[in-house]
Amino acid sequence: MELKWLEDLAAVARIGHFARAAEARYVTQSALSRRIKALEAWAGAELVDRTEHPIRLTAAGTEFMSSASAIIKQASEAQAAAANYARIGERGITIACLHTLALNFLPRLVAELHRKVSPFEAAIVPETRTIEEYLYALRNGTCDFFICYNHAAIPFNVDVDDYPRLVISRDRVLPYGNAAKFADILEPDNERPIPLLEYGPTSIMARVLRNVLSGAEFERRLRTVYRATLAESLATAAREGLGIAWLPESIAEHIRGDTALDPISHDYSAELEIMIFGSRHNKRPVVRRIWESLEAE
Repeated sequence: MELKWLEDLAAVARIGHFARAAEARYVTQSALSRRIKALEAWAGAELVDRTEHPIRLTAAGTEFMSSASAIIKQASEAQAAAANYARIGERGITIACLHTLALNFLPRLVAELHRKVSPFEAAIVPETRTIEEYLYALRNGTCDFFICYNHAAIPFNVDVDDYPRLVISRDRVLPYGNAAKFADILEPDNERPIPLLEYGPTSIMARVLRNVLSGAEFERRLRTVYRATLAESLATAAREGLGIAWLPESIAEHIRGDTALDPISHDYSAELEIMIFGSRHNKRPVVRRIWESLEAE
């Protein structure tokens, strides 16, 4: 049994609708339904009356939910208490972010904030999580901020009242590779197969890339020769001449050095926003000062 199953049941009980509960939990309806069924299998009883509209808990579900609610509350409090020990100091903050942003962008951002806000300690957590997990961490105080890329291809149906957000910078995705080797390979009259350095299918950048490549004349010539979740791995592969990777400019500039890694084209690109999320429930003074400084930009 997983804690998120209890939270799923609580959402269904509160909202009374599977589709809307799934939206509130930032998962697909089918995933939510599977998790509720798994919870019912674990509990050994039907917890949800699916014949009612709006959906209601069964008698067993109502009894189960009374204990489950207490477990959710206690788990959240325990996690928040543990998070306080994970902070470097009383003025410390924890920032969850994509690994790509942790390499270059976050150190510069923290340094800039040190100049504008009184010094603070920062713990950076570059983990791969779902949006649901990032928002849960914001809500229970495990992290103070979440920083990620934003693009039309990345759905962020987040309640801005509970999770305020700001655009704090921008980046751009371009095709990079050895210019001497792949200079004209994206041109319409070129029939050469294109060795693609591809993002893992579940990564945020994979969604962006699908959006960029959709309908491109050369899409039929793409041949995946290397796949990785991290942009840094694709950038190194591109630098070694293995193929073409669509990379954020900030990563390409960092890893390029004096090697032959250049934009192959500026046509097939995507503009990215760098966005920071907070939680309205987080009242820590250092967090509020940082947010106010970012808002003033």
